[in-house]
Amino acid sequence: MLISEYIKINAISLTSTHQIDERESQTLLRFLIEDSLQINRIDFSNYILKKQEIDFLNKSVERLKNNEPLQYITNKAYFYGLEFEVNPAVLIPRPETEELVHQVLKDFETKNKEKHTFLEVGTGSGCISITLAKNLPYCNFIAIDISKKALEIAKRNAQKNNVKNIEFIELDFLNEKLSEELYSNYPKLQSINSLISNPPYIKESEKLQMSKNVLDYEPRIALFVEEDNPLIFYKALANFFVNTIKNKDGLFYVEINQYLANETKDLFMSFGIENCIVFKDLQENSRFIRASHK
Repeated sequence: MLISEYIKINAISLTSTHQIDERESQTLLRFLIEDSLQINRIDFSNYILKKQEIDFLNKSVERLKNNEPLQYITNKAYFYGLEFEVNPAVLIPRPETEELVHQVLKDFETKNKEKHTFLEVGTGSGCISITLAKNLPYCNFIAIDISKKALEIAKRNAQKNNVKNIEFIELDFLNEKLSEELYSNYPKLQSINSLISNPPYIKESEKLQMSKNVLDYEPRIALFVEEDNPLIFYKALANFFVNTIKNKDGLFYVEINQYLANETKDLFMSFGIENCIVFKDLQENSRFIRASHK
């Protein structure tokens, strides 16, 4: 069977179960075939699928019909032009987070290759730190996560993208003895200049607005916070920034819950971080905050 025939036939059934139009279904199937079978799209027109390839694709299409994200089926996601391994142990990198990375890189255009040490909290797949490390090879990066499985993926992604200026550490950032533990076990962290994080920030009450492919497959630990304490990670981050990063040129970047932008900014200012700017994403949603000591 030609690839074009396979896409045409299966796009119809995928459309009926996925609540997307046929064109979107065809696009989804093209990505599935290209990424899972490693067939270049320019060869689609005359490529005849083998039986084992059709069997594999049929199983994958069934997974798509069950709302499993394409990225978990192909174990691939793309972020800022780089390829990352992903599976249900880590969040799928979002385009909105690319805008956070872009802001960091924009800020560092004027720093004349000034050496800097970043700490990323909750690295997941490693997409933020790895992308920054790739583009800022003269800087150092330390990325922490509470999930051992996530860190294993992040380490493989660093290797895949030939990034060496980064160290991964398994650590619970909400640990009350964090600073003491960090400094006693990781002296390098005393030289941190900047903090960056895309922490869990979705309240339980916001689940109704979310799609099944996120709710059923992506890791809850990386998404949700308690309803009555939605800024728990931001409190810990602000406290760490104020008490640990003393450098007057220290920078603080966080992705935020768009519905809690003002509350998050007010929280930072209550810690004495007065220079806080809320940035909007391309959809005009309040998406992240850049803060500094001055």
